[in-house]
Amino acid sequence: MNRWNTADTTLLCAALFFLAAVGCKITFPDNVVAEGFLFVTEAALVGGIADWFAVTALFKKPLGFPFHTAILPHRRKDFIKASTVMVQQEFFSRRTIFKKLGDFKLMPRIVDYLARNETRQLVVKELFGVVKKFFAAQNKEKLSKTIANELRRILRDLPAQSMIADLGGHFKRNGKDREIFIDIVKAMRRVAAKPETCDRLQAILEEYAAQRTQNSGGFSILMAGLAQMLNLVNFEEAAQIMQTQLLKLLDELAADTQIHRRTLNECRLKIAELADTPEFKDLVERMQIDAANALPLEEAIELALIHLESQIATTDVDEALAKAQASKSLKLGGKSLGVLLVTIFNDEYGKLIELLRGDTKARAAFEKFIDELTKRATLYAQPLVGVVAKSALERLTEDQLNNLVYDKAEQDFIWIRLNGSIVGSVVGLAIFVLIKFAGLSV
Repeated sequence: MNRWNTADTTLLCAALFFLAAVGCKITFPDNVVAEGFLFVTEAALVGGIADWFAVTALFKKPLGFPFHTAILPHRRKDFIKASTVMVQQEFFSRRTIFKKLGDFKLMPRIVDYLARNETRQLVVKELFGVVKKFFAAQNKEKLSKTIANELRRILRDLPAQSMIADLGGHFKRNGKDREIFIDIVKAMRRVAAKPETCDRLQAILEEYAAQRTQNSGGFSILMAGLAQMLNLVNFEEAAQIMQTQLLKLLDELAADTQIHRRTLNECRLKIAELADTPEFKDLVERMQIDAANALPLEEAIELALIHLESQIATTDVDEALAKAQASKSLKLGGKSLGVLLVTIFNDEYGKLIELLRGDTKARAAFEKFIDELTKRATLYAQPLVGVVAKSALERLTEDQLNNLVYDKAEQDFIWIRLNGSIVGSVVGLAIFVLIKFAGLSV
């Protein structure tokens, strides 16, 4: 604004030409050309000075003239208010913002950014950090009591009838009842195959024979003693035969035979009948209550939480992430909780990227969400643009504000002043010619 420019040069030239014209007029008082030259230069000088005054009056007081000058400093508040409204309603209007957002194609940029390996690592680390902080912030003792109380409530409130039915149905559907039956039979066979079992059978037979003999009178006792002396009744051999037959029976029960299937079905029916009895239901309910009260759930849960927190705290995220990215498939076995979480986060993040790229519906839904989010954010920020513009303008000094406006339209202001001298000289020449044609004197 204070720099020398083309308009200043033009005005200086007009003043010099005017002085030269005055000299020519004095030297050649009756010369028409000298008279016209003076008339034209005078008009150019007056026009240039007038436009210089007009442009300068916008920003300060030219030559100290106080009336209707320094317009911008005097109307500073109105100018700032108008500029703020213009920024909000013209430069950052809703229509303009939505049009720019529509042309920006934000979705492909977001997907490409999310697909970068650096972004994946950042997201996985942030998620793991959130989980780590969450575990560290928990009161283990209080949390274990809360979980234990809830587990006890669930255990106590489980309906005995439905629990028995569900458990039996689960065992039957998965063949677990057959496995349990076979395990019981095998356990019985192991016991039956022991020598002690044979001895026990022999003792039972001898005891049974003794009781029958005593109940039958003296003659029976005599005959039994005679049979033993002649080795007609051998309890040891009988016990061995019974043991052999028992083992054979147990082998058939353990194999897929008709007796195995019949016995298993019979057991199922008896268990179902037993489950419907009120006594069994009461027994199960008492077992539920006793288990809920007797189980040391608080200590077990607290130890589990401490162990899980230790696993998370000691996890090297970078190493776990590198292994997870190198692995082709998600393998959960044998991993600590921290490594498991990193693996799951990495795998699910990859699935998210594939979903956004391959699933049209998911991509459209995510794009709609991003579009609404950005529009809401920009509309929320729209008033802030005016606040920022107003705050910035209010902090400017008068000279800074003048320079800001002048610099934005400097060429226009220069041409306004140039046009003053040019138009003044042209109009002055035209008026001089008309005066001479009319035969009037200047």
